Amino acid sequence: MRLRGLVMGHGRRRGISLVSACSLAGAWTLVLGTVAAAAGAPVLTKNGPSSEGPYSYAYPASGHITAGTGTTISGTACTPSTPQFPDAYVAPCVPKFTGNNGGATYNGVTSSTITLAQIEYPTSANEQELEAEAAAAGAAPQPTTSQVEQVFLNYFNSVYELYGRHVVIKPVTASGTYVAEILGQDQAQACADATTIADQTHAFGETGIMYETEVGGTAPFSQCAANDHLVEFNGNGYYGENIFQSENPYVWSTVPSCTNIAAQMAEVIGTELAGHKATYAGEADLRSSVRKFGTFIPNINSYIGCNGSVNSTGVKLLMSKYHVPLSAIDTFFHYQLDIATFAQSAQEAIIQFKAAHVTTILLACDPFSLGFLTKAAAAQNYYPEWLLEGTALTDTDPEAQTYAPAEVDGHLFGVSEVNATSDIDGPSSPAGKLYQKLTGHQIPKETDGDYSQLVEIFDALQAAGPDLTPQNLARGVHALPVLGAPSYSYGAWSWNQGPTGTAGAGEHSSLIDARFVWWNPNAVSSVNGMKGTFVAIDNGKRWGLGQWPTTLPPLFTST
Repeated sequence: MRLRGLVMGHGRRRGISLVSACSLAGAWTLVLGTVAAAAGAPVLTKNGPSSEGPYSYAYPASGHITAGTGTTISGTACTPSTPQFPDAYVAPCVPKFTGNNGGATYNGVTSSTITLAQIEYPTSANEQELEAEAAAAGAAPQPTTSQVEQVFLNYFNSVYELYGRHVVIKPVTASGTYVAEILGQDQAQACADATTIADQTHAFGETGIMYETEVGGTAPFSQCAANDHLVEFNGNGYYGENIFQSENPYVWSTVPSCTNIAAQMAEVIGTELAGHKATYAGEADLRSSVRKFGTFIPNINSYIGCNGSVNSTGVKLLMSKYHVPLSAIDTFFHYQLDIATFAQSAQEAIIQFKAAHVTTILLACDPFSLGFLTKAAAAQNYYPEWLLEGTALTDTDPEAQTYAPAEVDGHLFGVSEVNATSDIDGPSSPAGKLYQKLTGHQIPKETDGDYSQLVEIFDALQAAGPDLTPQNLARGVHALPVLGAPSYSYGAWSWNQGPTGTAGAGEHSSLIDARFVWWNPNAVSSVNGMKGTFVAIDNGKRWGLGQWPTTLPPLFTST
């Protein structure tokens, strides 16, 4: 898995697509049994945004095609329980298409091709530093990832049903800067890029796939893409579902929205942690105190609206549903998503949290700033509990190995949306197994070749049917069953239920479950062979909204 840089959510490899931003997970009502059973035909509904029609949702959305019948384009017998090719995240199979696909059904679509753009940002000092951080953590260089990606792209074009078409991905150099867009700036440049992609590249959409340490689906670009009626497949990382609704049906994501995150974390905090003493803090006076939470979160309005202020969704849920007093959850620090300011922000945050007698820091942040934050806490002789939301790869071994040991050893625990990192990268991952099958070689270390993002894109294109438009894509995606069983390497994916778990509500972010983990500094990571790895409770069991344990399980039980 490669580092996501400053992209807060895109959890890009998280299911997390990965895998993961302020990674978070979400709010859900599906029980695990329902998730496992959902691998068959999709459940149709008449709910959802009015611009995503016609109703009911259908898979595929056009062409009068009956899924689960006939023989696929690759010659596989197609049944209701068979994916298009063997993988838990691949859409249900459809029979080989014959006939007229409608030709140029939309901008970027011809009778034989679907053109997608991939944004590449110019290198700046911030990007160079991020690339150095990524390389130091063992991330594969971009040429290696691109080579692996091409293997998957070629294969997907041959086995997915694209109704006589194939996908072509064209690089587009951005006119703006990545860090500025992440900070919500450079709107004019982002809109210029979207217009270039729509009017000059003539693309159907932008992939949102990472290049070096940046991805194309920033919030400014996603807004501009929607304005230009351009599909953004991985945009608005960890933004609230309300933002996606305003840009419907153009912007999608494989990481949870912060609306989901807020609901999930409210349940975990409200049922397991609030009202109890901070057992896993590193100082006696904190351990003897009832938990007081402080949230460390980027200064992004959508994130703050979800769980970064006293008026946020998360705080309101904690107070109204779980009866947690405001005084226990009213401390927040908003930091700038600019690596140049991380060290200073970390020092200021620790001073604030320590003065407020915060026992438990809620980590709605990226891994780089968290590294600075743990070091700043150690310098102040302040040893609180560190509570993960699972955002931006903060819950992966290579990143956690860089945190201040005295701070996190015995004190770092919480929610993780992805499975073990080795389930996402490496020879036993979905990407690794397929790469070995296709090439006869082991997949290069620390890359998945953008596998999960490509699967999402091709699932969506197949779901749209031959009449490929953003509206039909939305209609088909919302009718997909829950994907990922039984291993859930990237977590369970569903675009059918809403951010609070309402079936058929048609959310635009897919991840709907998570694990609970704690940091073991002594065990060797299967990812890089270094000491330090996350341990999942209950053998990696995953929970959705309404399913979390009502008491905190035993943590730090081995050395």
